[in-house]
Amino acid sequence: MKHGAVFAITGVLAGSLVPLQRVSPLVGTALAGVAQNAAPPAPPAPQPAAPYTYQGTVHSVQAKTGTLELITGVGHALRLVQMRVPTGLQVAGTAGGASLGVRGVKPGDVVRVVCHRAGGSLVADKVEKLEPTR
Repeated sequence: MKHGAVFAITGVLAGSLVPLQRVSPLVGTALAGVAQNAAPPAPPAPQPAAPYTYQGTVHSVQAKTGTLELITGVGHALRLVQMRVPTGLQVAGTAGGASLGVRGVKPGDVVRVVCHRAGGSLVADKVEKLEPTR
């Protein structure tokens, strides 16, 4: 009884295939069984949203929509960054303790905002009003 020859590629070396080597039929069958029983790789775990920190001057505050526009410096350029501020978010550093939402800041205030991306826009996690240094 004759067995068919099983061939395997042994690897890739410097961009060219290494010549095929003759393998025993039992080894070829074992390799085929391992390949069939191998579980597909698990999908990567979702990464938490990366935090962004912006520091700049408040350009506008819209309490109805809960948005805040911040002027930030990037190199020699200025950028206008818009973000949503969730209702009830505490604004740290305001006179008399923390205040609620975007009502704690006004245009011209200097703030530091830690936020993350959600649904294609920035969402504030922490707003801190900074006092000018003298």
